Amino acid sequence: MVGMNLKVHIDKDACLAYGDCAELAPGAFQVKQVAKLVGRAPAQQLIDAARACPSEAITLIDADTGEPVYP
Repeated sequence: MVGMNLKVHIDKDACLAYGDCAELAPGAFQVKQVAKLVGRAPAQQLIDAARACPSEAITLIDADTGEPVYP
């Protein structure tokens, strides 16, 4: 997991703005009406944030291989 480069996709239609992602990865996410990617965070923080999303609005892809990481 260390050094993994992840692409983050947020499904704005699915996002219900709970803010769990911003709590777990505050350097990467900001939430107002919907979550928005605003910066970077370690791969594990991004994975934890995606897993915590109650509406499953966050998808993570390995940027190097194109393989899905979450879900």
